[in-house]
Amino acid sequence: RSVVAMGDVIFADIVDVGGRRFRKQSGSIGETLERVRARKAAEGRRRAALPEDEEDGRDFRDDDDDDGVSARHRGASTLREEDGFAQHAGGPWTALVSADADLARHVTRHDPDAIAQIRRDHDASIALPAGPSTKALPSGIEPPPPGSILVVAPSLTAARDAKRALELALQRALRSPKLPYTHFVCVPLCLGDDGERLVRVVRAFHRDVLSSPYAEQCDIEPSIAHEPGHAHLTLCMLKLFSDEARSRAIAAMDALDAALKEMGVGGVESGGASAEPSIQLEIKGLDAMNSDFSKVDVLFLKVREVGEKGAMSGICDATLRCFANAGLLSRKDEHKPVKLHATVMNTRLRHRGSNRGNGGDSWEQRRPFDARRLMASHGDLDCGVVSVKTVHLSKRGEYDVEAGGFYRRVAEVRVGS
Repeated sequence: RSVVAMGDVIFADIVDVGGRRFRKQSGSIGETLERVRARKAAEGRRRAALPEDEEDGRDFRDDDDDDGVSARHRGASTLREEDGFAQHAGGPWTALVSADADLARHVTRHDPDAIAQIRRDHDASIALPAGPSTKALPSGIEPPPPGSILVVAPSLTAARDAKRALELALQRALRSPKLPYTHFVCVPLCLGDDGERLVRVVRAFHRDVLSSPYAEQCDIEPSIAHEPGHAHLTLCMLKLFSDEARSRAIAAMDALDAALKEMGVGGVESGGASAEPSIQLEIKGLDAMNSDFSKVDVLFLKVREVGEKGAMSGICDATLRCFANAGLLSRKDEHKPVKLHATVMNTRLRHRGSNRGNGGDSWEQRRPFDARRLMASHGDLDCGVVSVKTVHLSKRGEYDVEAGGFYRRVAEVRVGS
């Protein structure tokens, strides 16, 4: 297969490479897989308690049985399951919702009324893994495994409604600008021989500008220089705050792999037919996100596909389509055109290392720099031509030392021959 998936890191050593610190990927099979195992183990324990006819799915409640308890099961002392909901000893019903602790905390901190309303409207309780609410769980109900939220309600109808309301609250949280992106899909520009040349050129550019007599006067400081070893083209940004969302992202990469093969730009399978020649990108010339070079926040290298094939545009379109179909893009991001660029300076990085609590995504405290003299001396910066060989699903803020310090790859689709 052309899609390669990587497990999430639980523990990682910090190593120093060339004066820069990176998180080294461990040999662990991954946090996500551990959570899946825990969830499957809990599922197995629940199924072990089911009578044989219920386990085979041959006994369901009537539609008009609002409390979800058939005459046969009223007063039963066993566990009963229906469509992902479980009834415990003929009493409360429970359901698990896939969500990371960070997403759950965001809801409880920024949308507490939603949780309170679920309790009022459905007489339901919400329990987080290892949270204080687990101490109040009814007897016989296990706390939720990591990566899940537990809903407890007095009836099947109430449990369904409470779960739906909780999922809506989580969806609102994902749309909030206060919740940072966790992953992104990108085309690396700094790997291979072409990428090494780009890295050398950008490093020399940074040295020239930062040592220039105008750097201090123009408010150009080392912290805003974007690490050239991270150079990439961003195709889309993602908020993957659950095991379920991360699984859908892997599936979207599978769909992208198939789409690119159909377009004739996918990677070559072993023994398969040859793909089209590699896509070539010219990385040349500086520009800014705004038109006023006296007040710049993001300075970038312009990117242009060599030739008239439009293959790179096709990759961008296919990526957005696959991740939109997977339900992983916001409406804004789904219809936002991809602007091909490689960042070399970014004022958001002025705040690197500060405890800002939102992943460094706030634009409110930015202090722009004056790029006019920089553009006069380096505006035609030429990094040559780079071949597109792969599309990565990458994790923000985590780096792979064995890949030269580039963002940690979660999944990969090969491109070209």
